[in-house]
Amino acid sequence: MTLAEYIAELIEGDDPLDHSSHLLLSDLSAEDIGHLSAGWAAVPDARKLELLGILADLAEDNVDLNFTDVFRMCIGDTDAAVRESAVRGLWESEDRTLIRPLARLLSRDPSPEVRAAGAMALRRFAEKAQEGKLIDRDEQRIRRALMNAIARHGEQTQVIRRSIEAASYFEGGDVDEVIEIAVGDDNPLMRQSAIFAMGNSVHLEWLPRLIDALRADEPAIRYEAAGAVGRLGGSSSVPHLVPLLSDEDTLVQQAAATALGHLGGQVARQELVRCLETDDEALEQAARSALAVVDFEEDPLGVRFGG
Repeated sequence: MTLAEYIAELIEGDDPLDHSSHLLLSDLSAEDIGHLSAGWAAVPDARKLELLGILADLAEDNVDLNFTDVFRMCIGDTDAAVRESAVRGLWESEDRTLIRPLARLLSRDPSPEVRAAGAMALRRFAEKAQEGKLIDRDEQRIRRALMNAIARHGEQTQVIRRSIEAASYFEGGDVDEVIEIAVGDDNPLMRQSAIFAMGNSVHLEWLPRLIDALRADEPAIRYEAAGAVGRLGGSSSVPHLVPLLSDEDTLVQQAAATALGHLGGQVARQELVRCLETDDEALEQAARSALAVVDFEEDPLGVRFGG
């Protein structure tokens, strides 16, 4: 099938889309993107959404497939659901040329769902900035777009909380202030985002607050706190996570196991091995994955034998 035939099938066909034909859209040339763009307006919105979902799944299953240019084209679509789906397809991309259009979506898109998705896509780049892997101009553009969204009068909660999560990778008293405000918010979703944000920062001053949150009444808070402690804490945090391996909520149990894998050490290893003896398949799988992380951290080159 040629690209022209594929585009015609998108526009005129009624049958379910054939997954194998979508490989045509990987690593398209600028000329081919132009051809796809020319016919895109004639594709029904439902067909567009179906296609974008398939492309996202294919890219997740095969790292050699690259549909970034297709997703980039679709963030300019007239349908908000299509734009949101396209932005979601870019969440894992590290192409710095996406920073400007994503920041523009966060600032100007009329759909709060699209703005929230844009903030989540920028989170990947904010993390790279924290690691010192972005130029200053890009870092400032991301930071400015996120902080403006947080401060925007009348902005939707979903946009603010996703922006706080992304902004938490940056240093500054203004960032700390929005996290502090969010953790005291009446909205439990905002508090969850604040706990998540604390774990992304480099400030160990947040750690006692996170450890307290491990004992929160709400399972969602305990879940986020476990992940945050795993990112921010050290070996001294391990005993605080161990009780969550028996939490009444299975997702909290799994989050605790994952966090113990990040913290590592002999005690964490022992507790994770115990999880392998339970009848909880999900917890066992989380523990196995966490133990693999512990093993890699202790022996990244795999030079040990028999262990």
